[in-house]
Amino acid sequence: MALKDKVKKGVKWTLASTIVLGVSAIIKVSILTRFLDKSDFGLMALVTFVMGIMELFLDMGLTSAILHKQDITKKQYASLYWINWVACIIMYVVLFLITPFVASFYDQPLLNTLIPLIGLNLLFTGLGSQFKTIQQKHLLFNKISVIDITGAILSLALSIILAVNGFGVFALVYSLILQSLFSNVVYFIIGLKNQGLLFHFKLSDTRNFLKIGVYQVGGQTINYFNTNLDVLIIGKFFSADILGGYSLAKQLVLRPVQLINPIIVKVATPTLALFQNDRNQLKRNYLNLINVIGSINIPVYIGICIFAPWIVQILYGSEFDDIFILVRILSVYMIFRAINNPIGSLVVATGRTDLEFVWYIFVLLLNPLFIYFGTKFGIVGVTIGITLSSLCMYYPAWKFLIYKLTKASLSEYFKACFIVNWRIIYLIKK
Repeated sequence: MALKDKVKKGVKWTLASTIVLGVSAIIKVSILTRFLDKSDFGLMALVTFVMGIMELFLDMGLTSAILHKQDITKKQYASLYWINWVACIIMYVVLFLITPFVASFYDQPLLNTLIPLIGLNLLFTGLGSQFKTIQQKHLLFNKISVIDITGAILSLALSIILAVNGFGVFALVYSLILQSLFSNVVYFIIGLKNQGLLFHFKLSDTRNFLKIGVYQVGGQTINYFNTNLDVLIIGKFFSADILGGYSLAKQLVLRPVQLINPIIVKVATPTLALFQNDRNQLKRNYLNLINVIGSINIPVYIGICIFAPWIVQILYGSEFDDIFILVRILSVYMIFRAINNPIGSLVVATGRTDLEFVWYIFVLLLNPLFIYFGTKFGIVGVTIGITLSSLCMYYPAWKFLIYKLTKASLSEYFKACFIVNWRIIYLIKK
C-alpha cells in the first residue's frame, strides 16, 4: 500500500478510536460526578500525577527511538523489550517505596492504598507497550484502534457498575486497571503472533536507542512537571475539594485536544520521520500539520470559552457550577498547548531530542514562578498564571525549536498557528 493511502487509512482509524475514547471518557466523568465527591477527583489527580512520572521513566524514551529508527533487527527488538520489562519491575518497586512519603506530603492516608494498586498498570505496560509501538511504526492503526476502543468500553462499563454500587474513588481505579490489563495483554498476544519475541539480550543492541531515549525521557519528564506542576502545587496549598474541582475543569478543556490532536499527531510522527533528511519537505509538512491543528482547535476553544457555564452544567451538574470561570481561562491556555503539542513529533522525527530537553529545562525555570505567584490570588490566580506562562513561551519556542529544525520564519509559523483555514473546517463538516 502506498504511503499516502496508509496515512489516510491511519487517520480514519485514529479518528474513530479517538472519538470513541473521548466520548467514553466524557460519559464516565459525567456519570461519576453524580456519585463521587470532589475530593475523590482530587485524590485521583494526585494518583495520576505520580503515575505519570513513573510511566515516563518506564518508557526510557524507547518508543520515540523505535519510531525514529528505520531498520531494526529482531535481536534489537528483543533486547529493547527485556530492558523495558526490567525497568517496569524497578519502577513498581520505587513507586511502592515512595508511596508513604507522597501520602504524608499531601496528608492523604488513602493514597497509601490507591497508588500501589493503580501502580500495577506499570507491570501491565511492560507486557505490551513495545508491541503497540511496532504497530504504530508500521501505520497499523486499525488494530490499535479496535483494541483501544474495546478497552475503553470495558473500562466505562466497570466504572459505572462500581460507582452505582458505592465503590467511590475505587470505581475510577479498578476501571483504569481493567483497561490497561486488557489492552496490554491483547498487544502482547498479537505481537507474539506477528513479530515473535527472542530470549535474547545484549546491551550494545540498545545503546543507540537509549542515546535518543535519554534526552527524550529527560525532556518529557521536565515537560510533565511543566504541564502538571499546577496539580502538585494546588494539591499542597489547597484542599482536595478545590483540587478536585480544578481537575474536572482541566479534564474538560483537555478533552478536545485529546480528541483532535492524536488523530493527526499519531500518524504525523512516523510520517515526518520519513522527511528527516529533506528540510524543505519537513518544513512544509510540519507547517501544514500546525495549520490543521490550529484551524480545528481554535474555534473549538473559543466555543468552550463562550458557553462554559452551560457545558459545565450539562456535563457535571449544578454542584460544579463554580468551576466555569476556570474552564474559560484554561480554554485560552489550551489553544497554545494544542499548537505546541506537535513539537514532540518534530523532535522525534529529526532525532533532536537534545534540543527538546534543553527547552523544557528553560520552561521549568519560569513556569513555577507564574504558578506560585498565582497562588496568592486563589485558584483563579493559579489558572491565570498558567495561561500567562504559555503565552510568554510562544516566541522562544519558535526561535529555539521550530526555526532551528525547519527554518520556518516567525511569520510563516504565526500564520500556520493562528490563521484558521476554513476549508479544513468545511471538509471536516462535509
